[in-house]
Amino acid sequence: MLDLTNQTTQEFENRKKQLFSGRFTIGCVEADNSNTLALLLEKLIRDYPNVQFHIHSGTSDDITERLEKGLLDLAILLDPVDTEKYETILLPRKEKWGLLISENSVLAKKDAITKEDFANVPLLISKRPEIQRMFVDWLGIKKEQLLITGTYNLIFNVFALIENQVGAALVIEGAVSHHSKRVTFVPLDPMIETNCMLVWKKNRILSPVVNELIHRFKEAFEQ
Repeated sequence: MLDLTNQTTQEFENRKKQLFSGRFTIGCVEADNSNTLALLLEKLIRDYPNVQFHIHSGTSDDITERLEKGLLDLAILLDPVDTEKYETILLPRKEKWGLLISENSVLAKKDAITKEDFANVPLLISKRPEIQRMFVDWLGIKKEQLLITGTYNLIFNVFALIENQVGAALVIEGAVSHHSKRVTFVPLDPMIETNCMLVWKKNRILSPVVNELIHRFKEAFEQ
């Protein structure tokens, strides 16, 4: 009887692994929370080795556009972002904002960047209007008062500009954790912190494996 029970259990597990197969796509911003995604994906693949995934890295705007077109099943986005069309799970790890600056800049020696430090700093800033508004509100000034040298979508493309002191980039620390040694991240003071969230489109039919990944996020991060 015990052998029969073990055999039945094994058959059930085998069928479950066959059901949880196929490929899904997930978008992810450059952020510290990409490590959170990696941990949960590692466990999912270990349990269901027939599953394949594709990760698309990009900005929140790029990723939400792909979600709208049905090119992504789910995504990790960085707040502030409009989530009206999405189901969401808030991720608890905070993303800290600061300036990425050349190691040769006088600001590189500071423990924190204050509002007064921005008086004559040429800025490289995200092209997302939500990020620009957040930063302007923090400074308490009008956008026109900022010395914006350029905008970017992915921070990797402006490392050389920062190294050569063309400008300092407003970034989250998690996006530059493996940055060049010739640049330095200095946090803002007062601090700005925002959250990432897992999102998927409302009323979208999801595969069993995507539902399983969402379930694991809920177990880990929803009380």
